[in-house]
Amino acid sequence: MLFRRPVFFLSLIALLWIVLCIVGSVRSQCPFQHVVFTNGEEVSFTVSYNWGPIWVDAGTVSFKTTLEQKKGKTLWHFVSSGRTFASYDFLFKVRDTYESWIDTTTFETIEFSRYIYEGGYQLQNRSWFDYPHRMVYSNTKRNDDPIVHDTLHMIGCTFDMLSAVYYVRSLDPDSMQRDTVLPVFVAIDDSVYRIDVRLLGKEIVEHPDGTRYPCNKFSATMVEGTIFTKDQEALVWVTDDRNRIPVYIEAKILVGSVKAYLREAKGLKILYDYKSI
Repeated sequence: MLFRRPVFFLSLIALLWIVLCIVGSVRSQCPFQHVVFTNGEEVSFTVSYNWGPIWVDAGTVSFKTTLEQKKGKTLWHFVSSGRTFASYDFLFKVRDTYESWIDTTTFETIEFSRYIYEGGYQLQNRSWFDYPHRMVYSNTKRNDDPIVHDTLHMIGCTFDMLSAVYYVRSLDPDSMQRDTVLPVFVAIDDSVYRIDVRLLGKEIVEHPDGTRYPCNKFSATMVEGTIFTKDQEALVWVTDDRNRIPVYIEAKILVGSVKAYLREAKGLKILYDYKSI
């Protein structure tokens, strides 16, 4: 099997939260601001893969937001799922699920989990965030290996992979300076990673359906190993409005390239008529 580690959906979801969490890195206390998402919001993407001269629509990734009761508290429950189309499963089958439970008052992660099945590779991870002691406790199981227990030290505003996406949608990217490098720290399984991100400016992105989206364009230097080479940059275009929705993503990976277009967005708290732009 050519692909030994997660590729399509790990890369897409990573791109989304890495680029979106840059604004939080410039604030030392990670203050919580106005929530622009709402209960019942759903956003999905079509993921395409390029190996050689051909682009193939390989699958979808979705994000869903709900409120639920857990341990006597009302929490945000974020769920992101990725799967290949049935026509692609014979080549590289993907079934991924990411979940995060967030305190609605402090926006601190209570618990995070992810299950990955990608081309025969399986990973199960569950993490608990202890903000008073600045620690993350993580259990990770890969394939048939024993469970690995880790204790991670938070660095700055350490996020889980999903909470970063939703947290920073409430912040204002106009407060950032163009081309300034901002470090971001995110807990992934048994490590806290640093990713350097830059705001490149504003552009209009035209969707394949003809819709034109005013966007902020970002680049991110990705984590070396698994799916990215050293100093590999990914590009993400995020709507320049209060919804902060990624509409287009592109990046080179170890084998080929990956890109994603916004597929559907419904249940948004703030409605815009992008087709009129």
